[in-house]
Amino acid sequence: MKELMLVNMSAMLTGCTGRFHEIKPQSVGLPPREKPRVLLVGQVNATDPRLSEPEQAMMVHAFQLGVEKWCAEHKGLEVRKDVAATNAPASAIVLTGAITEVEKGSAAARFLVGMGAGQQRVVGDFAVNGSDGTKLWAFSARKSYLGGTGVGGMDLLKVEDLVDQLGQLVAETTDKWLRGEKIQ
Repeated sequence: MKELMLVNMSAMLTGCTGRFHEIKPQSVGLPPREKPRVLLVGQVNATDPRLSEPEQAMMVHAFQLGVEKWCAEHKGLEVRKDVAATNAPASAIVLTGAITEVEKGSAAARFLVGMGAGQQRVVGDFAVNGSDGTKLWAFSARKSYLGGTGVGGMDLLKVEDLVDQLGQLVAETTDKWLRGEKIQ
């Protein structure tokens, strides 16, 4: 009986810190025959009308940092932001998109209730284009955070950190697509 109580208590204390993601291909295209070496981060906007202009700028910056972080850690693609898409090297692909939803959730619900109440969520639609502007592939991505530690608990993640993780997810998904891996 004591063992069962310990298992239940352990589950309660470690429970609700889940982060989830989802990728939905919107168009299926084949990656270039020769894997690009450069990823240009083109026009990415935050279009959620609930965000102020400074918040939108902060979310776009967090997203770009996430893309750069993933690419630097995995040495897959060299990320460039300072090159216009019209001057893209032939060995480049261009990532564009919109962060369409930034749900900050409820810190109180995450703290008091847990179990997914008040979750944070970020959603975006993205496209990968060839250096010549040809649309190669499009997808939507979602990242969410249930919050807290245990049943409720203190928040461990700011919403801009979740947007950073969305950027990392988009970079990872783009890399998988370039390698011909199945996207789920």
